[in-house]
Amino acid sequence: MNETVPTLFAIALGGALGAMLRFRLRFVTQNAKISMGTYPGNIIASFLLGLVSALFADAFFAVEGWQSWFHPFLTVGIAGSLSTFSSLMLEMHETTKKHGWLKSIGYASFTFITGLIALSIGLFLGTSVPV
Repeated sequence: MNETVPTLFAIALGGALGAMLRFRLRFVTQNAKISMGTYPGNIIASFLLGLVSALFADAFFAVEGWQSWFHPFLTVGIAGSLSTFSSLMLEMHETTKKHGWLKSIGYASFTFITGLIALSIGLFLGTSVPV
């Protein structure tokens, strides 16, 4: 185990910030016809993960000093707590009960496709940053 106390603290802080943001984002979609409260968080987290992954692949951002805690702060902490698979599964279950399998599968497909697009945009932008 190679974690340091500052890295673990950074993950905890990022996790708290991501969880609070996720809690607030559920109000963005509260009037939607189907339950999709985790959708904004999943898409933002996908974009953030793509962007950060691309940026930290660059030698400039791979500086050992602050990368050791800043990368986990953004990826494991913020993106990890902002996006959640279990909440998506619960929303799909609720959508299936209320609207049937077709809407539930449509929601899942929409979420996965737009999540992949957001990740790809983040990767593209991260590799486009001049260093």
